[in-house]
Amino acid sequence: MSLVPVVGYTLRTIWVLLCNMVCIPCYLAWLVLVSPTYLVSPWLYNELEQVFFSWMLSIVSCWCWSAGYQLAESGASLDHLQHHRLLILPNHQSTADVPLLMTIFTARIGFSNKVMWIMDRVFKFTNFGVISWMHGDFFIRSGKAGRLTTLVELKEHLTSVFLPKNRRYLVLFPEGGFLHKRKAISHQFAKKKDLPMLEHCTLPRTGALDVIMDVLGPGRHQEGHQIEKIVDMTVAFPSGHPLDLQSIVTGWREPFVTHVHYREFDCKDLPGTPEELFSWMVKLYQEKEEMLDKYYKTGEFPYQMFDRDALPPKVISHDPLRFLLIHLFFIVSSYMFYTVLMSIAGHFSVST
Repeated sequence: MSLVPVVGYTLRTIWVLLCNMVCIPCYLAWLVLVSPTYLVSPWLYNELEQVFFSWMLSIVSCWCWSAGYQLAESGASLDHLQHHRLLILPNHQSTADVPLLMTIFTARIGFSNKVMWIMDRVFKFTNFGVISWMHGDFFIRSGKAGRLTTLVELKEHLTSVFLPKNRRYLVLFPEGGFLHKRKAISHQFAKKKDLPMLEHCTLPRTGALDVIMDVLGPGRHQEGHQIEKIVDMTVAFPSGHPLDLQSIVTGWREPFVTHVHYREFDCKDLPGTPEELFSWMVKLYQEKEEMLDKYYKTGEFPYQMFDRDALPPKVISHDPLRFLLIHLFFIVSSYMFYTVLMSIAGHFSVST
């Protein structure tokens, strides 16, 4: 390997580290600065927090975009669907899934700030965890021990956070973990319950989905706040080799296009019982398996497999100027906060 690529990987890594060191403290400092508005208008505070949150997601999106990891959308139009309240269900393959979803959402102004993420509790203890916690995302506990408790907590979270903050979109990973970690367990469960054996995705878990439908589904008492559409999202990497967070940070993997396919379902048409809903989800993931299998075998994404009118793949575009302005905002903010802190520290040192 020549020296030039290594220098490029190193500079990218330093840039990403600096983004974390600068942007996250600035995000928290701005929330502290605007926190008095909460006493006057909680709505205004939430709107400001959502703007800062969307800018943080744009920083992450810039990492993917600048490395050449493009996304091609097909199927239903997310631009049209965003006018509805959505439950988005992506398949889960690697640590790159969340950054790639951020890249999709930030391509649409006003989308990413209205998203509530339902993620594994481990994410709470990462560098981005404090931002998600401040935004009001939900961290779900994995394992049998905490499953019932976490579902009760999710129900409370939806009523105490999702609804009051007027979020419009929920992101839930039904598989409950990465493909390579969940595959063996999924196969064991499939054999035990005489269910299909899936290779490119795993059997979905529907406990959280049951709770969401119970609180926000059709016919519930949350008038005007019900989830209207389910968006099944299929993320397909070339040859079935998932991207990972290390590649996004360093950019050492060659640029390529990841396919993202959307299928929409009206919540009113979903089965009404947990058992029937589980069967519906299993069938949905069987179809997802068929789509992924054909793509991996042929190299051509079968976007019309289940809908002849599905939109063909189109690469998502981002505005480099917007990325630049957001970076400048955080750089100027960090200088401003640093100057203020040094001034305060100098005042106290003189006083003592």
